[in-house]
Amino acid sequence: MKKLITILLFASLAITGVYSQDVSVNNETTTTTEGAGTPAEELIGGTWVLAGAETKIVNKQNITKWETENSDIVAVYSWKDVIEIIHTVSAGYRWQAPPKTMQPGAYMNLEAIYTNIEYSTTAKVASGIKMFFAREGADLINMEPNSIEILKVNKDNKQYSNEVKKGFFYAPKFLFDDSRNCQLVVDCFVGKDHYVTKYTYTYQQ
Repeated sequence: MKKLITILLFASLAITGVYSQDVSVNNETTTTTEGAGTPAEELIGGTWVLAGAETKIVNKQNITKWETENSDIVAVYSWKDVIEIIHTVSAGYRWQAPPKTMQPGAYMNLEAIYTNIEYSTTAKVASGIKMFFAREGADLINMEPNSIEILKVNKDNKQYSNEVKKGFFYAPKFLFDDSRNCQLVVDCFVGKDHYVTKYTYTYQQ
């Protein structure tokens, strides 16, 4: 009987010891920062300064003809089907000039104008304009998880009327990477063809 009690007591202490050790390990794990990376620090002071701009045409379908008329970008997306019917989607794009300087975290807005010129097809062709901030060198068409969306206008065969869209945003409060640069992307698109303007900003203290 004494031997049984001794075995049970030893087993109980062993289980308690293991459980206590697990709790200790868990607590240590939750407080350690090893391998967790350094959190981004919010920018205090300083200014984002516009350093340059460039335009790039990314025609993945290579159907669209892009033209500039005054301050507008005009897209003509036209094709002929198997029974020789010509389909056309044509739109105009204009956007507000971005600021030359921005204070980190400043509440701001930018405006974009979409103008329907012609939509003579029953096919669904996506068109529109989007604006967003991203790290320098990021994809000019697809936003990354840390990108900052400013506005988006989407059109297709169900709704393609003219639209003026104002996007409200906070100027980037954190550096996207060690380059101290970021890019403001303005992407005008029809189908899979894109006319992209990239504005580069540099953070200066």
